[in-house]
Amino acid sequence: MDIVKIVEETMGQNTYLVVDSSDCVIIDAGASVDSIREHLQMFSADVKVLGILITHAHFDHIRNLDAMLDAFGCKAYICKSGKSMLYNKEQNLSIMESPFVIKNKKDVETFVDGDRLTFGGMEFVCYNTPGHSIDSSCFVVGDNMFTGDTVFRVGVGRTDLYSGDEKVLAISLDRIAKELASGINNFYPGHRVNFNKSDLEYNVARTLGDK
Repeated sequence: MDIVKIVEETMGQNTYLVVDSSDCVIIDAGASVDSIREHLQMFSADVKVLGILITHAHFDHIRNLDAMLDAFGCKAYICKSGKSMLYNKEQNLSIMESPFVIKNKKDVETFVDGDRLTFGGMEFVCYNTPGHSIDSSCFVVGDNMFTGDTVFRVGVGRTDLYSGDEKVLAISLDRIAKELASGINNFYPGHRVNFNKSDLEYNVARTLGDK
């Protein structure tokens, strides 16, 4: 399994391509379709995008979702609590930049905490880790966790935006460190650099110790 990171320049949002043989799953929808296709050229010509997983419905993570769904003919998956945010420019925060809502509704499906989604030979476990937003989620495949804006190598997601909650985030961080990160070696955030288990434990301990 290969993981490719594409950094969207405007907001520094990370989109990930998880590729296993000829199967690909996209994590978040900040990158352009052209950029994704360009990066997929590193692999075999018959790589197919089987699904798009959304860590949360903030505009920088969904800005190209409609284009991706049209281009790749797959489904997108978001935490049940965040689906309505896709279609509300105030809730998805695009009103802060250039207001938009997602137009596609038929190809967007939802998951709840603990659901498992299988794409080809890859199984992703979906965890709702609210705090940065009510729908914030982490995805685990193999020994890899995609953390969205819940936690970074240094610092955590801000909680002063729509549906953010500092106390709820603290609960999510504690759960990640004590339970969800068991057996995980590699962490891939929605912004900034990747990190490891030691980085996670240090960051969470420092953050929760400040509360």
